[in-house]
Amino acid sequence: MNSLTEEELACFSDLFTSSKTGGLLHAKTDADVMADNALSVSTEIPQVLANILGEAKLTLLAEISHYRLWFPLVLKRDELGQFIPVLGVPEVVDILGGERSWRVTDLKDVTVVDNADQPVEVLSLSSSGLTIKMRHETHADMPKSGKLMLSNGLEVDVDFEPVRAENGIMAAKINAHGEAREALRQFLFSAHKAKYSHLYKI
Repeated sequence: MNSLTEEELACFSDLFTSSKTGGLLHAKTDADVMADNALSVSTEIPQVLANILGEAKLTLLAEISHYRLWFPLVLKRDELGQFIPVLGVPEVVDILGGERSWRVTDLKDVTVVDNADQPVEVLSLSSSGLTIKMRHETHADMPKSGKLMLSNGLEVDVDFEPVRAENGIMAAKINAHGEAREALRQFLFSAHKAKYSHLYKI
């Protein structure tokens, strides 16, 4: 585990103090849900999230209901030399029945386009995988890479690794890099906030 300087620890102390007064990360809901919410800083990222979070060295963990939000955290210095915590886009993890990236299943107008510009409907999507409608009974000719066309207008370059195919639906692992990975996390985080807005009320 990485050791933190006294200045960094003081910065985190201020961060925790401000969160208790009603910040976004410490979401206020009803009393029962509030009792389950927690905020903590970790220098160890679960292996299952390492590829998704990229080069993050520190993370801020917010727990709301049965979801964990892992925020990449970077400490920067301002012009006065003071540490300022900068949060990245979080990875939303569903811990109900196990720990996995949250998957959105009520998608609209989300497709995958391969090099031949053939759009394929996406049925479900997470940071690590998706399910799509197959064009044919076999997935041998399904794209191994392409553009994920999101309903917010963004295009995300992704690579695919088919996992299984049945009943005209293929499940695949996906891998996005750099800005594409962050854009995908932003899309999923926005979808989670829209679907579970009551968990994010201040």
